[in-house]
Amino acid sequence: MTEPQKSTFAKQAAERLVSMLNRADELGGELRDQIQEKMATDARYIKARKAVAKLLGKSWESPAESAARERAAEAARKAAAAKAPTAAAKAAAAAQGFGDPSIKAQIFGKKSCPWTGRAITILERNKVDFDNVDLEEPENEAKLVPLANETKQHTVPFVYLRGKFIGGFNALAEVERLGQLEYALMTPEEREKVPPHARFEVVSRPNTDEIAPAETVPGE
Repeated sequence: MTEPQKSTFAKQAAERLVSMLNRADELGGELRDQIQEKMATDARYIKARKAVAKLLGKSWESPAESAARERAAEAARKAAAAKAPTAAAKAAAAAQGFGDPSIKAQIFGKKSCPWTGRAITILERNKVDFDNVDLEEPENEAKLVPLANETKQHTVPFVYLRGKFIGGFNALAEVERLGQLEYALMTPEEREKVPPHARFEVVSRPNTDEIAPAETVPGE
């Protein structure tokens, strides 16, 4: 028998086997269920079916393999979805900087700095909820230089009101003196309710004076 004849015979045999297997799939009752279960779980049947499919230039996978592939794909999708919020949150945080609009006031200072203490006193006197970050704590030391780069201020404390940097102690004291503190602590939605003639812009006043009465950022 020549090679072409062998190939033709093998193909015909494979087609007949596939036809028989498909016919077995169509059988009703218990026999059909037994055959299908056998095909789904028996390694020999699975191997034979794959070999036949390969002869026909096709691919075939068992129901168990299909289910496993779908489970793996679903797990990968869930893992990607779980990572997406984290990546988005990091990107948002990077774009936002240190100011957090969801917090009324933030003070990045040092517990050893008297001007940080005075800024805190202003907020406490006005019963303002605030977030205090001590830059002398080891876990916060790395924030000092990025804060200076972001604010263009060379001294502590760094004061943010509703996510906006306003300056140091002197700036916060000026905002209080001008009666602007309450407005500066409002959310955008709350400010919309304020009559137009009563609205104003709280101007940032970064402390760039080298002899300002506050502690200088190292390296400046």
